Amino acid sequence: MAVQSDTLAELDLIHRAKKGDHAAFGMLVERYKDQVYNLVTRTLGNQYQADDVAQEAFIRAWKALSHFEERSKFSSWLYRIAINCAFTELRRSGKPVDQLPPEEMEIVKLPGSGALSAEAAFEKRDLVEKLIKRLSPIYRSIVVLFYLQDMDCQEIAAVLNRPVGTVKAYLHRARTEMRSSAEYLLKTRSGN
Repeated sequence: MAVQSDTLAELDLIHRAKKGDHAAFGMLVERYKDQVYNLVTRTLGNQYQADDVAQEAFIRAWKALSHFEERSKFSSWLYRIAINCAFTELRRSGKPVDQLPPEEMEIVKLPGSGALSAEAAFEKRDLVEKLIKRLSPIYRSIVVLFYLQDMDCQEIAAVLNRPVGTVKAYLHRARTEMRSSAEYLLKTRSGN
C-alpha cells in the first residue's frame, strides 16, 4: 500500500511539474538527487565532474518534462537523461564510451563471503569501488543500475536504449572483469 501511495504522490508531483510548478519539480529533484549523483559519479569514474553533470541532467529533465510519457517509470527516464549527460561529458573529454575492456582477463571467483568485521567490510566496499572504477563507462553504468539502483535488465535496456540481450551480455562481461580484477588486486596485495 505504501508503494502505491508513493507512486501516486510521485505522479502528482510529475503532473504539477509538467504544468510549471517549480516546487513540485524541486521535490522530484530532492527525491532522486542522490541516486542521480551516484550514477553519474560512477559512470564518469570521478567525483569532480559529477556535480555539474548531475545538475545538467536535472536541467535537461526539467526542459524535457513535457515529453515524459508515463509508460515508463520516472526514475528510468531520469536515469537515461543522467547517463546521456555523463556519456556526453566523457565524449567531450575524449574518452570512449563503449570501450570494451581488455580481453586478457580470466574468470575467477571473488573471495567467499561471510560475517565481516567493520574493518573487513570497509575493505571489501573499498575493493568493490575500485573494481567498478576499472570498468569501461558503459559497463560501469550497467553495474550501478543493476546492483545499486536495483533495476532489472529490461529497465536498464530502456534507460540505455540498448537491446536486453546486449545489457545481459555487458553485465556478464562486467562481472567477469570485476572478478578478474579482484583476483589480480588481491594477489598483488598478498604479494603472490
